[in-house]
Amino acid sequence: MQVKELLKGAIEGTGEVTKDLMSTVTGLVREGTTDIGQIFHSVIGLGQEGIGDVTSGVRDAFVGSVRALEESGKTTEEAVEVVSSKATSVVSNVSKEGMEDVSGAAQKGIEEAKGIVKKPLS
Repeated sequence: MQVKELLKGAIEGTGEVTKDLMSTVTGLVREGTTDIGQIFHSVIGLGQEGIGDVTSGVRDAFVGSVRALEESGKTTEEAVEVVSSKATSVVSNVSKEGMEDVSGAAQKGIEEAKGIVKKPLS
């Protein structure tokens, strides 16, 4: 699970976690070698293991994924739709596994991210 290890390194690094995680996710999505759903699955898994916060991790992964898709030519709306679909699918599976607290935290991260990406960053 190489993606999980990359994300773990970004979270555990000495720099600012949010910036590191967003940059790592943006790079993974830009490369096109990693499924966006796998990124969310890894971020949620790391949160469950106590490595980072699920809500902020999902939020940062969402924003990083949207930025990468925008860089590839998608509009913000198109990027949000793609990322929302992938993230919601992963959260739904987590909920089915009986981890409502984790899925609730992840859903909160998705909602926070949508508010961030729909506003121009200053």
